[in-house]
Amino acid sequence: MTYTFNYAKGRGGFARVDIVSDHHGQQFAQKTYDPQAQLLNDVGDAELRRRFVREVQYQSSVNHPNVVQILQSFLTADPPAFIMPVADCTLRDEMAFDPTLGTNLHTALSDILNGLEHLHRSGYVHRDLKPANVLRFTNGTDVRYAISDFGLMSASHSDSSTLTGTNANGGTTNYAAPELIGNFRRATAAADIYAFGAILHDIFGNAAQRIPYTELDGPGEIGAIIQRCTKRLPMRRYPNVSVLRDELYQALNNRPVVFNSTGEERIVDLLRANAILTDAQWDEVFIQIERNTDRNQSTNTIFQALSIDHITALSGNAPELFIAFGSYFSDHINGASFNFDYCDVLASKAELFYNFGDITLKTNIALSLLYLGVSHNRWYVERKAAAMISSSIEDALADRIRVEISVTNYPFASRIQSMERSISFTRESLHPTLRALV
Repeated sequence: MTYTFNYAKGRGGFARVDIVSDHHGQQFAQKTYDPQAQLLNDVGDAELRRRFVREVQYQSSVNHPNVVQILQSFLTADPPAFIMPVADCTLRDEMAFDPTLGTNLHTALSDILNGLEHLHRSGYVHRDLKPANVLRFTNGTDVRYAISDFGLMSASHSDSSTLTGTNANGGTTNYAAPELIGNFRRATAAADIYAFGAILHDIFGNAAQRIPYTELDGPGEIGAIIQRCTKRLPMRRYPNVSVLRDELYQALNNRPVVFNSTGEERIVDLLRANAILTDAQWDEVFIQIERNTDRNQSTNTIFQALSIDHITALSGNAPELFIAFGSYFSDHINGASFNFDYCDVLASKAELFYNFGDITLKTNIALSLLYLGVSHNRWYVERKAAAMISSSIEDALADRIRVEISVTNYPFASRIQSMERSISFTRESLHPTLRALV
């Protein structure tokens, strides 16, 4: 397909971006290899072309709504180029207008984390995450953010070590982790966690100036999260996006809690104060959940205090308690209503119960998460549910899910149809046993 040049949009160190249109008049963004003179002199044309082509190849391999999609590429052209959707603006543009991001704050942070988590689970490290590399798209009233500019991204064990000139020593100075100074091979997912902490500092740091490659902070609970994201030693940062997402949600939604009872308040305080509980303490938690359930009282406050660390510790230290708690958690998310950001937090926790659970718990979590994703039209949750019922699961699990659907009259077919309309998902990706039910 050929495209007609409309106007120049902007440029970066590696390339320029133009707005073009196809023969139907639909507009797209075309990114064309066009390095700045200083970078060309410092690094050389051959290396820069290799990086540009690699960007296209890596980015083309990723299929996720929070990662910018490459629609078409021309890698053998001179100069090489690729086509992507037209964005409204970058996150940097939006923050220049309103550093707090207004009503888009939660959506922006959630979308960045979702895209970042997908990259990390696919074995990639972005290495240059910053507001200028996050694009905003709108569709009617829906706003979506997606990560772009993969020119510095690496697969695990990349052979890339340094890049001089623009982005000296790797990454952009105000967002680059300390370990990137001088050697790109040090980049792990923790470097992207650092960059996300720097973005939080942009938003919540009261316009404070910062020294590059250092630990950052900020006010209140958000300040503690910024500090942990930007610890000088990578192993002291958040171990993964899931744990970061959980704590960030708690900090952003720290409202006064109305407890059902003094007993519930004590249990929540216990969970918040301790990542690892004794068996006796877990017994107290279970008893309080049962008490709330028997009284038809919400258990949401208790489960909100349950952290990723709690679930991980419980799976290793007390498998029987883990299965029982997972069953309570499955009941909690099945049929209830939550705000959209919290759905993503619940999905990350549900995934742990699924991964470490027995066949019955896996079944219950998969069906509960399918309900949660479809009922809230939450793409992140739907994608996790889709993986739990895909062709990759074991035959025994698929059959156990089939039986549960039949016995409980679970509306499986209608929810699969809803998910097909929502995300890039087709029933052909279901396990054959489950596909037969649609």
